[in-house]
Amino acid sequence: MAENTTLIVSAFSGLAGALITQALTGLFAYVGDKRKADIENKKDYRAKKVEIAEHYYYVTGETMSILKKSVQLWKGRNIQRSEASYKSMTESLAEADARLKQMHAANWRHNLIGLYFDVTLSYDELIAANNKSHELYLKILDIGSKLRAADSEEDSERYLGQYSVGIFDLCNQYDKIYDILASDMHKVKTALHQSFQV
Repeated sequence: MAENTTLIVSAFSGLAGALITQALTGLFAYVGDKRKADIENKKDYRAKKVEIAEHYYYVTGETMSILKKSVQLWKGRNIQRSEASYKSMTESLAEADARLKQMHAANWRHNLIGLYFDVTLSYDELIAANNKSHELYLKILDIGSKLRAADSEEDSERYLGQYSVGIFDLCNQYDKIYDILASDMHKVKTALHQSFQV
């Protein structure tokens, strides 16, 4: 009887050992697979962040360059120039604006920056800033038309002053947007550097 008991206990302990081994093997496999899946997800997420950041950097860098060029051109319009100079400046501004629109349409991924990074100038705020810039631009055009049609020296001087203030306001708006974009580019760069640190 004692032999049977020993044999039964031995069989149960062997079975228990096998079950524990199988359970631990399954648990370790599950933990390992989960860890591999987490690593893959993080890798994919980081790759997507890099892709979005690259597009953002390209479009934002070009936008900042165009903003600086626009400020220079607008400040140049505030100086008395020939009609040919005004025409050249107007054409340059139109080309810069068309290039910016084309770039934004072709590089839509930069609009996704808010999904991956904490930027100040969100897509909605960027549209609002562009609308304000456009409003200031139209104001300058209206004043410019009044300036060209002025009948008296007094009206001409008054409109010239308003024109100068309008250009100052538009350039100030462009400079503000430029500074925010520069700050956002720095935030994106810092966040990317942190995501690659182990």
